[in-house]
Amino acid sequence: MNAQNDSAAGAAEEWLKLAGGAKIVGLSAAVTLAGTLIYVLLLPSLTGFGDYRLLGPAFLIPVSIASLLLIWRGHTSIGFHLLLWGVLTGVTVASLLVAGLRTGIVFAYPAVIVAAMALGPRIVVLVGAAAIAAVIGLGLAEHFALLPTPRLSSTFVLGLAYTLVLLVLTAVASAMVREQKRWRDKAAAANHALEKSLQTLAEHERDLQLVMNNMPAGICAFDGWICRFANVHLATYCGFSEEAIVGKHLREVLGETHFALAKPHVELVLAGKPVNYLGPHPSPALAGRFMMFSLVPDVRGDEEARGFYGIFIDVTRQERARLEIEQLNRELDRRVKERTADLTAANRELESFAYSISHDLRAPLRGIDGFSQMALEEYGERLDDTGRGYLDRVRAAAQRMGHLIDDILELSRVSRLAMRREKVALGPLAAELRDEMRHNDPERQVDMTIGEGCHCEGDPRLLRILLQNLLENAWKYSARNPHPEIAFGRNVENGETVFFVRDNGVGFDMKYADRLFAPFQRLHGPKEFAGSGIGLATVARIVHRHGGRVWAEAAPGKGAVFRFTLAETADANAAGTR
Repeated sequence: MNAQNDSAAGAAEEWLKLAGGAKIVGLSAAVTLAGTLIYVLLLPSLTGFGDYRLLGPAFLIPVSIASLLLIWRGHTSIGFHLLLWGVLTGVTVASLLVAGLRTGIVFAYPAVIVAAMALGPRIVVLVGAAAIAAVIGLGLAEHFALLPTPRLSSTFVLGLAYTLVLLVLTAVASAMVREQKRWRDKAAAANHALEKSLQTLAEHERDLQLVMNNMPAGICAFDGWICRFANVHLATYCGFSEEAIVGKHLREVLGETHFALAKPHVELVLAGKPVNYLGPHPSPALAGRFMMFSLVPDVRGDEEARGFYGIFIDVTRQERARLEIEQLNRELDRRVKERTADLTAANRELESFAYSISHDLRAPLRGIDGFSQMALEEYGERLDDTGRGYLDRVRAAAQRMGHLIDDILELSRVSRLAMRREKVALGPLAAELRDEMRHNDPERQVDMTIGEGCHCEGDPRLLRILLQNLLENAWKYSARNPHPEIAFGRNVENGETVFFVRDNGVGFDMKYADRLFAPFQRLHGPKEFAGSGIGLATVARIVHRHGGRVWAEAAPGKGAVFRFTLAETADANAAGTR
C-alpha cells in the first residue's frame, strides 16, 4: 500500500512539473487569495459583517496563505493538494450556507477540476468525483428542504463570484497552456537534437564500419563465447558472412583445432587480462600462414569482463622474415666462429712469425754489426777512408734494421695485446715520460707543459705506448728550434673530449697528412731525423682499438699538433670534470 501511495505521489509530482510546478501553484494560490479577499471585502458593504455567506469564502483565505507558505518551503505538491481540496471544501460549505446549487460559487467546481489536471489523471478523477458528489448532495439536500432559507446574492455579488471563478479558471488554464507550450517546444528541440544525434551516430557507425571493413585485419567483439560483431575480413577468414557469423560460438567460428589453441587465451581475457599470441591462420584455405591475435577484455566499470574485443592481423610476412633473420643469425654465428677460428690460427702464425723475426733475424744482424765492428777495429788501419766509410754504413744499416724489427714487433704486439679497460690519468703518465726523455737527453732544455683533468678510460699499457710515441715524436721534431716547446692537454669540442700533443718543431705540409699514420711512411729523410715510420702507425692502431680517432694539423716550420679521441664513458667524463 505504501509503495502504491509513493508511486501515485511520484506521478503527481511529474505531472505538476510538466504543468509548471511552483509557478502554476503559486499563481493559483495568489489568484484564489486575491479573489477571496475582494469578495469578502465587498460583500459586507452590501449586507453587513453578520452575513453567514462570508464563512465559506473566508475559509479560503488561510488555505491560500498555507498553500503559499508550503510552496515557499519547497513543498509544491502538498501546497497544491491543500489548495485544491481547500477550495473544494470552501465552495461546498458556501453552497450549503447560501442557496445550494443556485449559489454563484458553485461554478468554482469546474475550475477546481481543471486545476487538478496539473496533478495528473488520478487526481482529476478524485477531484471530479468529489465535486460531483458535492453537487448531488447539494441537490438532494435542497430537494428535501434540508438547507437553510436561501439568501440569494444580488446580481452584482453573483457577477463578482462568477468573475472571480472565471479569473481563477482563466489564469490557471493560461498558465498551464503556456507551460505545456514551453514543454512542447523543449520536447521538439529535444527531438530535433535526438534526431541530429542519431543521424551523426549513424554517420559515425557507417564510417566505423567502412574503416573496419577496409582494414587489413579481422576485428570482432564477443559476449562471453558468443560472437556479437565481426567485420568482413574476420568473417571471410572463418568462412562466414558478416550476418551469419553473429551469434556463433567461438568453437563454431574457429573450428575444433583452432578453438583448442585459442581456448586458454580466451579464458585469460575473460578473466580480465589482455592477451597477445601468435597462432595459425583460421582459414583452411590459408594453411601455413600466421596471425597475431590481440584480445582485450570488455569491462564496464567495476564489473567482471562480459566479453572481449579481438583483432586478428596476418603477420605471415613478418613471421617469415623473423625466421629468416634467425636463420641468418645462426649462419652469421657459424661464420663468426669460423672466422674467429681462422683469426686465432692467424694470430698463432703471427706470433710464430714475430718469434722468428725476434730470434732468427736478429742473429744475422748482430753478426753483420759485430763482424763489421771487428773489421774496423782490426783492419781499419789497412783500409782507406772509403773502405771504413762502407763498414760504418753497413753497421748503421744493421742497427737501423734492428730498430725496425723492434718497431714491427711493437706494432704487432699492440695489435694482439688483450684490452684491459680501467680509469687512467694521462697527466701523471705524460709527466713520467717527460722525465724519462729529459734523463735520456739531459743536454736539451725543452719547455713541456701538461694540462690538468686529462682522465680517460682504457688500457694503461697501450695508452702509455700511445703517449710515448707522440711525445717522443714532438721531442724529436722540435730539436732544431732554439726554444722548443711541447704541450699535452685536453679540450672539449662539440661535447667530445679531445686530447692533443703540440710542438713548435719543423712541422710538415698538410698535403702529405694522409700518409702519416700508415706503416713505414715518413715525411722526413733518415738523415734529417731518425726513425722507422712505425710510431704513428702504432698510435693510430691504439686509438682505433679504443674506439677513437686521430688526426694532425701542421704547417712547415710552424710546428704540429696531433689530436686524438677515445671512446668516452660516464665515469671517465665525471673524472675529467673533477
